[in-house]
Amino acid sequence: MKSILKNWHRYLLWLVVSFFFWAWIFTLITDAPAQKKLVLYADCPAMEREALDAELEKAMPEGIRFVEARVFSDEMFSPTNLTSGDLFILSSQQIDRYLPNCLPLDEAAFPDRLLYTAEGAAYGVCVYDESRGVAIGTKYVAYIPGETYYLFFNANSPHLGEWNGSADDAAIAAAGAFLALP
Repeated sequence: MKSILKNWHRYLLWLVVSFFFWAWIFTLITDAPAQKKLVLYADCPAMEREALDAELEKAMPEGIRFVEARVFSDEMFSPTNLTSGDLFILSSQQIDRYLPNCLPLDEAAFPDRLLYTAEGAAYGVCVYDESRGVAIGTKYVAYIPGETYYLFFNANSPHLGEWNGSADDAAIAAAGAFLALP
């Protein structure tokens, strides 16, 4: 018993090393490379992530393993991950910060939608604006009342097809599926 108590720090070290090793293995098994998953980041206080993931996965083309919706606050310790997403739902307060990462969109792909324009180009599609009666996906996304939110596309996304020369257009399909939500 004395030898066990005398070496407690070694057992604790092995426990910590083992935890990180198995966490790394779990991440390798459950995650997918960027070409096989679609990530949507939302600048909102809360989100029904699993339900939104399932809803958006219904519109995914072959080759996409899963959709992952995340709230900006989830990335508090890894803010660089935010710029690696495919789609962004941004409040009007965050647009200037993230607009340099966004790709101008093809306005014809979103007819009859309110668009966010900057420098003569359309960048985002309005998804929430109380004053204009726009409220898309409120079952899944908790928007802040009084704020206006837009859906943007990451210029470096591997899922924008002809818009940026990538292999598939899964982000555009996911945007269409999101915009069809009540």
